[in-house]
Parts: sequence; structure tokens; C-alpha cells
Amino acid sequence: MEIKKVALIGAGAIGSYLIWGLSRLADLSFTVIADGQRGERLREKGLVINGEPFRPMVQGAEETGPVDVIFVTVKYGALSAILPAVTALTDSRTMIISLMNGVDSEAVLEAAVGKGHIVPALLRIASHRERGKEGIDQVTFKEPQGIRGLYYGKPAPLSQRDEVQLEALKAFFARTPLLTHMSRTIESDIWAKFLFNIGQNIPQAIVGCGTGAYADSEHVRFLKERLEEEVVLVAKAKGISLHTAILEPGKNGKGAGYTKSESPAVRHSTLQDLDHHRHTEIDMLCGRMVEMGEALGIPTPYNAFAYHVIKALEEKNDGLFDYE
Repeated sequence: MEIKKVALIGAGAIGSYLIWGLSRLADLSFTVIADGQRGERLREKGLVINGEPFRPMVQGAEETGPVDVIFVTVKYGALSAILPAVTALTDSRTMIISLMNGVDSEAVLEAAVGKGHIVPALLRIASHRERGKEGIDQVTFKEPQGIRGLYYGKPAPLSQRDEVQLEALKAFFARTPLLTHMSRTIESDIWAKFLFNIGQNIPQAIVGCGTGAYADSEHVRFLKERLEEEVVLVAKAKGISLHTAILEPGKNGKGAGYTKSESPAVRHSTLQDLDHHRHTEIDMLCGRMVEMGEALGIPTPYNAFAYHVIKALEEKNDGLFDYE
């Protein structure tokens, strides 16, 4: 199986890493799927990634037709809305790679297109998006190195179809500048990133500070540790061993708060969304944690509290509390 035609749904901070890497393959049919005003803006203005302008092919899913690989990098709240596009892009050979945060986007996509298409994956990259001059999206990221990058794999035991898909992806990624890792523990890896996202994103978003607070404040660190403990309990109840080797230890032995190569002023995606008055992905993070805990009979009070705090901050940004 040779990968010749690829589509991306979600040209944001995460999707831009794929645009940066895949646009360089002259023999690849690579399309960004976008409709309406978003599609018009991307067609007319493109986007700037690490200071370099990009103008990818942009069109609708029906116009594009079935592809070999679909990358899904939308926000969690948009997942249900893009399912018709995913269906239109899928035929019997199509592989679907979701790089969304959280632990259940693969199940949602599989329910829409059937079994055999999903290749579980995750992306570990620090990226930032903001609207620049003339409405052009400006995305910056540090090229991933070491244990960061894109992880993909299939849970054992592998079927013949699984092996064919993984070998095709391995050969495809080898042609790109993307940093990728084929994983034999992909489910554990995805849950480890889920742990990382909740522990790293949420306390700093509540306080409104850089990630250096995890090393410098016992109180911020307390919130982080309690949230993570609840994730570990739920994962254990689901029979998942968290493969934390994909996470770097934090400074001063304080856990994966921020790393030696990362500025203590870094603001991750949840806080970035609040800073720009965008709705966050808290439903996919603490919201899902609360739902899974309830289903398993496991209390998750810290995740429940964090969920409502972030929701209240969203309401504040929406102007709900602009009292006269």
C-alpha cells in the first residue's frame, strides 16, 4: 500500500505541523478540508508557520473524495460536525489518524466509519496560534526532538491489515521531515498524554500563570498532583498502564510540569484559549474524566471542581458576568 493522497481536517496549531511537513512532498496530493468562511480565508490568505507563508490546497470533502489517510486535528467541540466530511473522505483503504487531545476521539470516529480505519496516534508538540495582520493565522512551534513528535501504532495482536497499514505509514513518514515514532504501547501512550494534558494544562489555566509555577508553587503543584491521581485511578480501573516514558521529567524533580528546554512562562492550550476568549477543550479533559469516574464508581472531585472553574471562566469571557 502506497500513500499518495492525504487530507487534513483542522488547520490550527496542531494541524499546522502537518501542513509544514506534508506540503514539502511534491508528489503527494495533500488537501486541507475546510468550508465556509474558514475555507475562504485559508484559500485567500493561507497561513504563516514559523515565519514561512503556506498556501495549501483547500477544498471541501465531497470535492476531494476518498483519500489514503485522513488526519483529524480539530477541537473536541467540532468533532461531531466533521463526521460527514470524514465519511465522504473514507473508502475501504482509508486510514484515519486523530491527533486530538483526549482518549475517546478514535471511538467516535470508528462509530462513524466502521472498524479497521483507525490508527491510534498522538502528537506531542508545543505550538501557539494567533490571528495576525490582515486576519492571517500565525502559528509557531519548536520542531520536536527526542521523545516528542507524532506517535502511532496499533494494539496487539496485529492483524494482517494492521501490519500493512503500519508499514505503509512508516514508509510514508520516512519521506517527510515530521518526527514520528511507531509505538507498540499506543493506548498507554495516549492515556499518558491525557494525564499530561490534565495535569499540565488545567492548574495553570485556573491560576493564569506560566508552567514554571509547577516547580515554584506548592499550591499549584498540589492541584496538578490531585488531578493526575484521579486520572491514574480511572486508567487503572480500565486496565490501562500509563506509559509515562513519553513524558519528560520536570525541573527539580517536580514532575512533568515544564522541562529543561521549556520556558517557565509557557502557557499551554487551555490557558491560550482563555487568553484569547475562546472556548476550551475542558469537556474532553476534566469533563470526560468525571463521566468515566461516574461510570466506574470512582470519585473525581478535583476534576469536577476544575471542570466547573474553567467553565465559569469561559462564561466570564463570554460576558455573562458583565454586570452594570
